[in-house]
Amino acid sequence: MVDILLATYNGEKYIDRQIKSLVTQDRDSMDTDIRILIRDDGSTDKTLDIINKRLEYYRAKRPNPMEVVISQDRKPTGSPAANFMKLLSLSDAEYVMFSDQDDMWYRRKTAVTYNYMKRCEEKYGKETPILVHSDLSLMNAEGKKIADSFYDYQKLPKDDRLSTLLIQNTVTGCTMMLNKAAADLLRQAPAEEMLLMHDHYAAILIAATGKVKLIDEALIRYRQHSQNIVGAHAAGSRAEYKERFDLGRGKFLQDMDLSYRQAGYILKRYEKYIREAKGEDTVTMLREYSELIMADKLQRMEFFQKYGVYKNGLVKKAVQMIWC
Repeated sequence: MVDILLATYNGEKYIDRQIKSLVTQDRDSMDTDIRILIRDDGSTDKTLDIINKRLEYYRAKRPNPMEVVISQDRKPTGSPAANFMKLLSLSDAEYVMFSDQDDMWYRRKTAVTYNYMKRCEEKYGKETPILVHSDLSLMNAEGKKIADSFYDYQKLPKDDRLSTLLIQNTVTGCTMMLNKAAADLLRQAPAEEMLLMHDHYAAILIAATGKVKLIDEALIRYRQHSQNIVGAHAAGSRAEYKERFDLGRGKFLQDMDLSYRQAGYILKRYEKYIREAKGEDTVTMLREYSELIMADKLQRMEFFQKYGVYKNGLVKKAVQMIWC
């Protein structure tokens, strides 16, 4: 079974198209079924009404509809990470995927991701924690395509090394699938430790204990709008430079402090697993990175050079070295 975990909150503007894209996922090329688990975080708009109306139509029109379960837990968590972790606690599936409420999945997304995950498990073993994720295309609030590839748009590295993921997340949550070994690990962490969102936490954790693998294909159309500004400007564009410098050194240092603290939480909770999977050198790198919150600029620069921990791109790297 593959569980798609859909977290919603005041998503009436886009949720209908996303639900439609989820319930029409291709199942013919899979040897297992798909189930959708939905948890709403206390919406005050018509999100749940729209979901139920779409599901009623889907069940009436489709033979053999996939199972869709809506959680009756109406107590708001107040954060996307906490909402997703609540959903993860409800799933007992062998594989889980994470879905935002405002994107659109290509029909092949689940099948392609699942079949690639199966090949990874054949290579590395089902007991190995594995996170599979993909590229994504970008659209604006009105649904018009902005870019065919988020990786090209943002000039992101595709190697998924731990040293890269520590300082710059390249794993977008709405593209990722976890096998059971990875999901069981992630379940041990409270949302409060996910200071830079659940996808960044998961990416670092699985890179430190197992395998993070990229499907170099866009399997989702990711919507950018005023409440969702990740990757809002093309890497290297004048708009990106302006935004980066407008935010200033204070915001940069605040984000880096969150990054150091998050790595510390991961190490404290999972040190045994990390040591068994990747050895003492990885434990040492994570410990030294987490301790940078108390370091001076020279010590931080020495760490970055020692482990090759840099943001991707000349401008981002330069900003990191000047402002650290």
